[in-house]
Amino acid sequence: MPELGEIVPKINFFQPLRLAHALAHRWPWFWYVVIATTVSCLVVNLAALALTQEKQRYHERTTEATQSIARLLDQQIASVFDKVDLALQNVHQIYIDQVLAGRLDAASLNASLRREEALLPEISALRIADPNGAIRFGSELPQESFVSIGDREYFSLARDNPQTKLIVSGPIRSRITQKWILVLARRLDTPEGRFAGVVYANLPCDYFDRVLAVTSLGRNGAATIRMADMSLVYRYPDTKNALGDKTVSPQLRETINRSPSMGGYIAVTRLDGIERSNAYRRVANYPLYVIVGQSTREFLGGWRQNMAMTLTLAGMLLSVIWLATLLVMRVQSRLREDIAQRIRIGSALELAIAERGELLNELARKNEALAHTNQTLEQKVAERTAALREANMALEMLARRDALTQLNNRRSVDERLHDEFLRMKRTGICYALLLIDVDHFKEVNDRFGHEQGDHVLQHIARLMVYSCRATDFLGRFGGEEFLVILPGTSVDRATFVADKMRISVAESPIPGVGRVTISIGVACALGEDIDEMYALRRADQNLYRAKGNGRNQVVDDIAPIVGVV
Repeated sequence: MPELGEIVPKINFFQPLRLAHALAHRWPWFWYVVIATTVSCLVVNLAALALTQEKQRYHERTTEATQSIARLLDQQIASVFDKVDLALQNVHQIYIDQVLAGRLDAASLNASLRREEALLPEISALRIADPNGAIRFGSELPQESFVSIGDREYFSLARDNPQTKLIVSGPIRSRITQKWILVLARRLDTPEGRFAGVVYANLPCDYFDRVLAVTSLGRNGAATIRMADMSLVYRYPDTKNALGDKTVSPQLRETINRSPSMGGYIAVTRLDGIERSNAYRRVANYPLYVIVGQSTREFLGGWRQNMAMTLTLAGMLLSVIWLATLLVMRVQSRLREDIAQRIRIGSALELAIAERGELLNELARKNEALAHTNQTLEQKVAERTAALREANMALEMLARRDALTQLNNRRSVDERLHDEFLRMKRTGICYALLLIDVDHFKEVNDRFGHEQGDHVLQHIARLMVYSCRATDFLGRFGGEEFLVILPGTSVDRATFVADKMRISVAESPIPGVGRVTISIGVACALGEDIDEMYALRRADQNLYRAKGNGRNQVVDDIAPIVGVV
């Protein structure tokens, strides 16, 4: 029996590690590049995953919206068809009653048709045809001759199928009005059960313009009514002169084959070349489909903006990673050069000892000096490593902190403001904004100098930090302006906090400058705000009012609080 070693080839599991060690020995920067590349791949994959998931959420929200609109249109159209069918059944019963009475009264029958037609503003005509297809009763009939519908598909279906109920046919052109219509028809039978003709109603295709016009699908959205055979009944906003056309996208036919009652798909519309996310429903009990579509370019607009921002941030992060890697590699390269130089010195000393034995004492002193040098070198390595760590921490702080006041900078404020707006939209909990401006700050700079002006900003920043709550977010918005975000805070409470800040600054004179005041505009974000800039603009308007009213004031949307300090 062969041994296991003869069957399974020997595998050297340490070969990859040895190869990596050899590469690192030949190229000292090898591991730095490996680590930076790994981190870069992780950042790219995380960004791609986040964007993919967010795009999926946009698609899901759009699908839910279009399905809801399609369901409402389905219910409305089915309700109209039910009313028309009830009217056809009433006319059928009136016709049977007159037959049983012994004769057909044309005047009475036409009057009944007019009454039923008046109850149905959606239809354009309600008529009766005899067994040969000639239209005998109804409105807008030619006087000189009878119009025949004997060759119409719905007439043949009613004549040849005694068990048929409501027949929906079209779209076709009316032979009397020459307009595109849908026909809703029922078979007329004699009391003995013989075919007596057809009672039918004409539903103009342009009626659906009123039904579909109420949908809110954006500038490039579309809503369509099609028959079960995909004949175009109506399309909003424009039918493109394609009524009756059965050409649809392969995606729609494939999806309907899988799920005939309802579903969704994404496709480019042949009539206008616009790609849309569509939802469809079959109208209950009737051979019609309602198709509702929203432009993918429109509903993915927000996602594309987020994608640009995410890619920008990812690019900045990758730049920082590789810049830090290059800096570390440069420091390590210098350290290796120093070490190599020391090694060369040691080799020269050893050679000198071998050649000149009389210099042993001197060599001992040199060795002691070399040991001290190595110790100093190790200390320098440790110091430079610590300095690099501190530099990285300072770099991160500089990216999000204002260098003068040590508050959050404008970038950090914008990010927090956007996050707070999204949280409000998600939870319904509003937040308040305090937009603060130092009064007469230009005069402070002109009179005392910019250095003293910087001291004023730092002094006011410290006072505002003490006045803020632990949950509040304070940042320098630009120049002498500051912004405070107060989560879950009403206008009254925000005004109280703002006035507390105003009094604190007014009561704290600054050495070398004296008393400085601030003006504050207060605004509360509202649920109907489209974006975070709406509340910020209101706070800016209130700040402008505070400046115009004499400064050293707090102004909100209710009434100003004038400074008394």
